[in-house]
Amino acid sequence: MLRIFQIVGALLLLAAPAAAQAPCPANFQGQSAPVTCSCATEAALSGSVWGSGTYTTDSRICRAAVHSGAIPATGGVVVVTPAPGLPAYAGSAANGITTSNYGPWSASFTVAAPAAAAAACPATFQNQAAPLTCTCTTEAALSGTVWGTGVYTADSRVCRAAIHAGAIPATGGVVAVTPAPGQQAYAGSAANGITTSNYGPWSASFTVAAAGALAADLDACPANFEGRTAPVSCACAPEAAMSGSVWGTGIYTTDSRVCRAAVHAGVIPATGGAVNIVPAPGQNAYAGSAANGITTSNYGPWGASFTFRR
Repeated sequence: MLRIFQIVGALLLLAAPAAAQAPCPANFQGQSAPVTCSCATEAALSGSVWGSGTYTTDSRICRAAVHSGAIPATGGVVVVTPAPGLPAYAGSAANGITTSNYGPWSASFTVAAPAAAAAACPATFQNQAAPLTCTCTTEAALSGTVWGTGVYTADSRVCRAAIHAGAIPATGGVVAVTPAPGQQAYAGSAANGITTSNYGPWSASFTVAAAGALAADLDACPANFEGRTAPVSCACAPEAAMSGSVWGTGIYTTDSRVCRAAVHAGVIPATGGAVNIVPAPGQNAYAGSAANGITTSNYGPWGASFTFRR
């Protein structure tokens, strides 16, 4: 089954713009639930921000998002999560934004990149051996062939299959794509405005689900990564990142709290989600930092580490 025409489509899809999101409000006052929204470039140009990592609710959201490293100065999609008020907020300079100190405030927010905002889905799932969480744009499902129902041939269009499977609406969204064994036969069907085709034997397959659905199907993440030598895919509940120590930035000591490190790394929001943990060599030094509402610590040599695969 030679499908050369898909190569051109894959190159075009890699340049597709991010899926549309509602613009972020100017601040987070009066909000009590997480919000996923979009920051335009202009939204971070002015306005006051109080705090570092955790911000007062009257702070400018998009300016705080740039300060925290959730988005670049050019904007992007963020997840804004309510947090308790603090007795004091410490200002700092980061990513071209300087925030201010403040005393007690009744409510706060944190801001992070969505779990998969950094990467658009590939056109197909050929030559993939690991689960992938990625973003489907509206444009990505407009054309291309899909073979199968529920389980799809690896050369099927990922985002078109995602709509057919009911994982996302036609407007796009974040999906979890999981490799599956090749099948002897694939049955086509019509669902959610997409008609897929029949096919015979194919060597590899994939399934696709909403990102949150994948997290629900995974085991809970271990507290830390000590004694592990193989990658682990697992789910972080919101409460798993609320406490515990983390040492490092990007690469963490194996005794660091996994889910708290995942929020710090920006691979999941504070509300939790699915993560892929990968073992890494021990480092001579680990540098702490403040990011996404989590402050990690410095440490000296440690024998083993972990990081996250996006």
